[in-house]
Amino acid sequence: MANIVTDGIDLTGQFSPIFWGFVVSLVLGGITILQAYIYFYRFNDRLEIRTIAATMLALDVVSSALVAQSIYYYLLPHFGSLEPLSSVTPELSAECLISTIITFISQMYFVYQLYILHHLKRINIMFTILIGVGACLALAGGIACVITMYIFHHGVLSNRNDMFAIFFGIAKAFGAFTDILATVCMTVFLKSSITGVIETKKLLNNLIQFVIQRGALVTLIQTLLLITFFAAPNSLSWFAFHVNVTKLYANTFFAMLNGRDRREKRRMTARNDSYNLHFTTPDHSRGELNSQSSHSVINVTKSVIVADV
Repeated sequence: MANIVTDGIDLTGQFSPIFWGFVVSLVLGGITILQAYIYFYRFNDRLEIRTIAATMLALDVVSSALVAQSIYYYLLPHFGSLEPLSSVTPELSAECLISTIITFISQMYFVYQLYILHHLKRINIMFTILIGVGACLALAGGIACVITMYIFHHGVLSNRNDMFAIFFGIAKAFGAFTDILATVCMTVFLKSSITGVIETKKLLNNLIQFVIQRGALVTLIQTLLLITFFAAPNSLSWFAFHVNVTKLYANTFFAMLNGRDRREKRRMTARNDSYNLHFTTPDHSRGELNSQSSHSVINVTKSVIVADV
């Protein structure tokens, strides 16, 4: 009896975004774990800050585990079948909730930094509140999105439910808006704080560069997530961005915390710019002007204090 050889089933179009998105997320997750190790090893912050950092790390690890379980369910027990994609797993719905919480924590930490740096000026408080409201709306949209995923679990990955799409769009749109506004506000504030002192100028320019890069990267992924979600409703390409945007928020959160390590050497340290002012004092000893004038040197020290960001 002749053996029948088949080419197998090509599921690249359906599972390729899920698989490669998850692979990239594992790399980013590893970077987050490394950054978390550096943070807890080098810094001894207040208990509430360390608790938030530990929570962020735990949520990030749990998020990866939930995505791994979902991919296992879709690929192995039902190998070769697309039927499982008609329903979203409870683990994937829970991961979306964790993603929403991680996003909220990262954005609210940014709000906290802005609140401290703006020194309670009225106009700055207004923008800080606006950013906080945007983060809360993104959180509310994300929670509503998760609820619809549990209720309409057959309308998420395929045959998309309209309510799910609306709340998903609200959550991601407000998330991108909040990131853009926070980046602009922080950049403007740091620009206005630049002085003529060279060391301070270099430090602030480095901070501005980091803030812009962080905001641009996170906003770009959020925007690509929105575009692929609505432009290709029959594709799972958006899933690759979804599982990685969470990692980027966690990654940049620890990057902000660890960024203080380099700034700590300059922080609260007097940067001395000494100006030597020479005064000639005539010596009238014995009624005669001494041909060699005595010189008094006065050192004027200018101190600049740079606060944490």
